[in-house]
Amino acid sequence: MKSISIVIIDDHKILLAGLHSLLSSYKEIDVVGLASSIKDAIYMIKDKKPKIVLLDISINGENGLNFIEQIKELSPASKIIILTMYEDYEYFKEAINKGASGFVLKKSMDADLIYAIKKVNSGELFAESQFISQMISNNDTQNVSVEKQLWDKLSDREKEVMVGFARGFTNRELAFKYYISEKTVSTYKTRAFEKLNIKNKSDFIKFALKIGILKN
Repeated sequence: MKSISIVIIDDHKILLAGLHSLLSSYKEIDVVGLASSIKDAIYMIKDKKPKIVLLDISINGENGLNFIEQIKELSPASKIIILTMYEDYEYFKEAINKGASGFVLKKSMDADLIYAIKKVNSGELFAESQFISQMISNNDTQNVSVEKQLWDKLSDREKEVMVGFARGFTNRELAFKYYISEKTVSTYKTRAFEKLNIKNKSDFIKFALKIGILKN
C-alpha cells in the first residue's frame, strides 16, 4: 500500500515528467498530481490533500515561495518541499519562515530527494547542511519576541529535553543523560509541545533555529 501521496509543481515539463518517473518507481510513494501552473496546482491540492507538495521555487516567472501559505490554507496537513537551483541562504530562510519543511537543491535531487521526502513525511526538517549551519551561525532572531516568551515558560528540564530532542537524541538517550525514565522524557516533551503550541519535531526545529537555542 502506498503511504506518501505527492503533488509535484514545476513549470518545466521535462523535469516534471522525470520526477514523476523517478518517484513512481518507489512503492511507498504515490504521485497523485502533476501541475505546471499555480492555477492547476490549487485545484489538485484542494482535491487531493497530498501528504507532500514538491514546489519549484519559480513557477512561470512567479516566486513559488509566495504560494506556500496558500498551500497551507488549502491543505493544512500537507508538508512542502522547495526544489531550487539557487544556493541562496535568503531563499532558504524565507521558505522555512513561511512554512516549508524541506529545501532541496536540484543539483542534489538524485541523492537527496527520496531521503528528504521520507524525512519530511515523518515530521522532520530537511535542508542541505550548509543552510542549517548558516542559520545556526547567524543566530537569526528577527521577530522572535513572542517565541522567546513561550520558550521562557518551559522549565529548565523541559528546555534541556527539547534541545536534546532537536539535536537528534532518542528518549532512551535523554533518559540516560538526565537520570530519568523514558516515560518522564515523553511527559516533558508533551508539556513543552503544549506550552509552545507546536505539533511535531519539524515545527520545533524551526522554532529552535529561529530563537537561536541550537547555536551552542
